[in-house]
Amino acid sequence: MQWFLTTLIKYKNFLFFIVLLGIGIVFSSTGSNFHRTKLQKFGHIISGELFKPIYNSKSYLNLNQTNELLLKENSHLRQELLNYKKLEASKNIDPLDSSLSDYLVHSAEVVRNNYANARNVLILDKGGNDGIKKDMSVIGPNGIIGIIKQTSPNFSSVISILYQDFKINAKLMHTGAFGSLYWEGRDPRKMMFSDVSVINKIAKGDTIVTGGMSAYFPEGIPIGKITKFETPTSGGYYIIEVKLFNNLTNLEHVYVIDNKSRSEFLDLQKQDKNASR
Repeated sequence: MQWFLTTLIKYKNFLFFIVLLGIGIVFSSTGSNFHRTKLQKFGHIISGELFKPIYNSKSYLNLNQTNELLLKENSHLRQELLNYKKLEASKNIDPLDSSLSDYLVHSAEVVRNNYANARNVLILDKGGNDGIKKDMSVIGPNGIIGIIKQTSPNFSSVISILYQDFKINAKLMHTGAFGSLYWEGRDPRKMMFSDVSVINKIAKGDTIVTGGMSAYFPEGIPIGKITKFETPTSGGYYIIEVKLFNNLTNLEHVYVIDNKSRSEFLDLQKQDKNASR
């Protein structure tokens, strides 16, 4: 108590000044719109400076939750986009038909990524418990990534498109000419596009997308752009180099696509093979 009284006596002039200043501020704010506006503005500045570090800290701590919500939202939007594309391709189908919802999109994070080997595999943080199954397709923000190879309850492995001997059905977006996309095993940014006949006109900058003629990737997903091509002197097929839209050396978030019509597609394909024997 003695310490409090001593401190009060020592700083009495300063404390008296603070009291008078507070009274003056109160009278100014109530008696003048100009002073009230200035004081409110000053108060906003002080409040902003005080609470900004607290807000930044809170935002940083909530980054994982925010990213998870954004991924879920993006998954939902991608799912709607895929189903809308199917609807556009089938104008005579009732848009309210629930069978149009053939694609289910899951978000996932890459926990391991290889791109320097001849046959590269990724590991995702989602598995069987999350609805992930073998042979589902995996895409990134800017294009295709690979195919689910194996699953465990909480993880799954993905055969990357940077995998020698793995060919992907693709096509030229502007002409619809089909071909096969494969990786030569060197530059992770580039792939080769083969089996495109020279009767089709192509140019640098043309976009390559998925062809939709397999049970894996839906049609029309972007892959990359033509950077250079060669025309054989004797005719035949182009030799085309494609630069990928996705940077496969820096993957964090991906989307796993469940094509619910895949089993039907494979059964029909199997029947066709048996009938041709």
